[in-house]
Amino acid sequence: MNRNNETLKITTGAMIIAIFAMLLLLNRQTGAFFEEMFIYILPIPMVVYATKYSWKYGLMVFAGMTLFSFIFGSVTTVFYAITGALLGLILGTCFYYKVNMTTTMLLSMGLAALFNVLSTITLASVFGYDLKREIDEMQNMMNQVFTQAKVETNAATSQMLEAGFLKQMMIISTVLMGLVQGFIIYQLSVMI
Repeated sequence: MNRNNETLKITTGAMIIAIFAMLLLLNRQTGAFFEEMFIYILPIPMVVYATKYSWKYGLMVFAGMTLFSFIFGSVTTVFYAITGALLGLILGTCFYYKVNMTTTMLLSMGLAALFNVLSTITLASVFGYDLKREIDEMQNMMNQVFTQAKVETNAATSQMLEAGFLKQMMIISTVLMGLVQGFIIYQLSVMI
């Protein structure tokens, strides 16, 4: 029976890696059309495996997922795939050890927010995305909108147009999107 159990772990891991690779391949073949949706789906196969077999066996599957993300993914997808698989491994481990559901949900939300901020920073440096230039463009656009709408500038509106405020709003929105992403991934994991 022990040999059959080990074989089941290996074949289930291979199936999970195959599902993960198919998602990456589908994303690549559609020109990353579904990439925003796959961010929520990529952790799920790892959650399923780690929930069933714990983190010890999940590490091998995580290594396979990382390898396949380099083979089938683009530059942006590799980062999303690796962080998604890591989030899935951590969530699955929490489910395996029956950690408090609230703690698991908060952990999921925190990690997803962290990964979202890291992806923004990492991918910005890889693709030459200039945050300062983006904030300057937002300032110019908001000035034009306020001018066309004939909005009188007072202390509150001039504070909204400052570069520091816009930068804070961009960071806060990135963190909030990560929190929402973590919540959705947690809910999908619980349902499955």
